[in-house]
Amino acid sequence: MPYQGIDLTAEAGQASTTISWHLPHAFFVIILVGPQEIPFGIQKDLLLAQSPYYREYFAHRAEGDGIEEIVHLPDTTADVFGCFQNFIFTGKVYDKDGGKEVPGYALLLGVWKLAVKLKMAPLRVAVMDAMSERRIQTSTIPEPALLIQSWKETEIGSGLRLMLISWAAEHMRSVPQSRVKFARALPQEILSELVIAMSDLPLENAAPRPIQHASIKRLRPVDDVPPRQESTPAPAKRSRQSTIPVVNRDDEDAKSKIIAVKKAPRKSAGRRSTRFGTSEADSGRDMVFCADLINKMLSAPGFWTRLVAPFRNPVDPVADKVPNYFAVVKNPMCLKDIQNKMNAGEYSTATQFEKDVRQIFLNCYEYWTQDDPVFKLCEQLEKTFNERYALKDKWRAQMLKAEVIDD
Repeated sequence: MPYQGIDLTAEAGQASTTISWHLPHAFFVIILVGPQEIPFGIQKDLLLAQSPYYREYFAHRAEGDGIEEIVHLPDTTADVFGCFQNFIFTGKVYDKDGGKEVPGYALLLGVWKLAVKLKMAPLRVAVMDAMSERRIQTSTIPEPALLIQSWKETEIGSGLRLMLISWAAEHMRSVPQSRVKFARALPQEILSELVIAMSDLPLENAAPRPIQHASIKRLRPVDDVPPRQESTPAPAKRSRQSTIPVVNRDDEDAKSKIIAVKKAPRKSAGRRSTRFGTSEADSGRDMVFCADLINKMLSAPGFWTRLVAPFRNPVDPVADKVPNYFAVVKNPMCLKDIQNKMNAGEYSTATQFEKDVRQIFLNCYEYWTQDDPVFKLCEQLEKTFNERYALKDKWRAQMLKAEVIDD
C-alpha cells in the first residue's frame, strides 16, 4: 500500500537485504526478550540482513569466541518479538496461512515501536498493512486511549500517525451519534489534527470514497454502539458550514473541543480543500507561516543567528575560499535569496518555499564532507527547520479557528 510519512522514506540506512539459504549460516544470536528474558534464536546473518540497528550494533562489538551471541531486548514482549520473527522469515507480521488471527491494534503498535527501534521501514509498512486488514475484518478503529498512545509514541508526520488520524476523521464523519463521546476522550492537539483531516474529506452528499471491502459501511471503535440506519435523502441545499461536527450548546465540555467552521464563499470547485491539495485560503495561511519562518531565521536572536550564519548570503568563491564551489554546486541558494523571493511574491505554495530551503541543505552536503564544521552546522539547521516546519498544519488549524469560529 502506498503509505506516506517521514519514517517511510527511502533512507539508505533503513533498507533490508537478503541472504542465500543455499549457504551455511552457522552463527546464531540469542535474543533475551522482556523482563523474563525469553530466549529467541535467529541466524546472525539473517538478523543483520533484516535490521540496520543490529548491523550497527555488531559492527561496534567484538566478535565472540563461540557460535552464539547474546543480546537483550528488555522493553519488548514475546508476542511482539514473535511478530518480528515471523516477518523476517516470511515477510508477514503474522502467520495467516498457519491459522493465526490478525493481531490486535495494541500488539501491532508494539511491533511498530520495535520496527522503529530496529530501523526497519519494511516492517513498519507491514504493520500498517496488518492494521488495515484488521480494520476490514472487524469494522473497528483503535479506541481513543490507543490513539492517544500512538500519538505520543510516533513522530510528527509518521505514516502510522497520519493513517490513524485519517481513520478517526472518517469515524467522526460517519458515526455522528458518538462524536461528542469520541471527542471528549481526545486531547486538544489530536483534535486540531482532526479538524484538518475532516476538512479534507469529501462532502457528505458527494460520491462516497471507495473503501477496501464492500461489506463495510461504517467504522466504529470497539466500544461504540452500532450506527443507525439512515434512509432520509441528503438535502438539496447545503449551508456554508463544513461537516466538522457541531456540538449542542448545552454540552460545554465537548463544545470547547469541537468547533464548527464556516466555509469561504465558493467561486469555483477548485477552491475547496481536497485530499490532493489545499484550498486557496489554506495556501494563503501557509504562506503567512512560511514568511514568518524565513524572517525569524534571518532576524530572530538566539540559536537562529548561530545556525544560519554560513547560509545567510550567496556564496562568494573568493571571499569564502571555495574557488571550485560553482563547479560542484549547480543550483546555488541562500536564505537571503529565499527571503527576497518571498517578499517579491514569487512563491505561491509552501512546497515551493520548502524546496528552496532544502536546496540549501542539499548544496551543503554535496560540497562539504561530514568532518567539516559547515556540514555539521547544516545538520543542526536542517533538524531545527524540520521541527519548526512540522508545526505548519497545527498553526494553520489554530489560525483557521481564530478566523471562523461560529458560536
